[in-house]
This record gives sequence, structure tokens and C-alpha cells, in this order.
Amino acid sequence: MPIIILTEDLKDKNRYKKYLKISFIIGLIGIVMLLTDWNYLCGYQCLVYTFSPFITLLICKAIMIVSKKITKKEGFQIYSKRQIIGSSKIELSDGIYQENKGDLKHESYYSWYTSFISATPVILLFLLLIIVKENTC
Repeated sequence: MPIIILTEDLKDKNRYKKYLKISFIIGLIGIVMLLTDWNYLCGYQCLVYTFSPFITLLICKAIMIVSKKITKKEGFQIYSKRQIIGSSKIELSDGIYQENKGDLKHESYYSWYTSFISATPVILLFLLLIIVKENTC
């Protein structure tokens, strides 16, 4: 799930394609594990676990595209940086390779975007895992 934290890097098409290829290869390892019975999980849970980075990438990219089309502005992730006294300072989150170019004047939109892009893949993957477990175990 660190992909969710690094969504700023997904805005670059080359990095997105590179991450997509790597995560698909990880998913293929799950298929090999399933075919060779090197799997201690119930049913197809192995596929859900190994394809979760690939699914997360697709979901995050879809959220980026949909939010940009709906709101007509680029979404950026924010995080709260704790200070010594206990108050928090809001800062824009950067990726590994790409710096965040957002403006904090849209803080409420950025906080909505951050919570949505963080929670949606996790919720959908848990639902998929529950559906697979209920139907194959």
C-alpha cells in the first residue's frame, strides 16, 4: 500500500507505466503460486494479495482522473506535520521523484482528495478479499 502515499509520482506517465508493469509482474507471481499449489491461503486469496498493488494503482489513477474532470483542478495529497506543542501544520505531500506543485489555498479540497484516495483502495480491496473468501472457501 505504499503506492497510496506516493501518488504524486503517478502523475508522471512514464513512472505510472513503470509501476504498473512491476505490480503486474508481482501479480503474475501470485498466478504461478496458485498454479503450482504453493499457496497456504484459501482459494484465490493469493491472487487478491499479489494483485493488490496493481489494483491500487488502477484505482488511484482513476480517482485522479475523475476528480480532475469533476472539479477542474488538480488534486494533491496533504499530510499533517506534528509540532512540539501539539498543533499540527498542514503540508503538501511529495512523491519520491516528483515534487508537489499544489497551493495550500485549496486545503479543504486537498484534504477531501487525500482521504478519498487513501481510503478507497483499502476499502475496495477488503471488499474484494471478503467476496473471494466467501465464494471460494
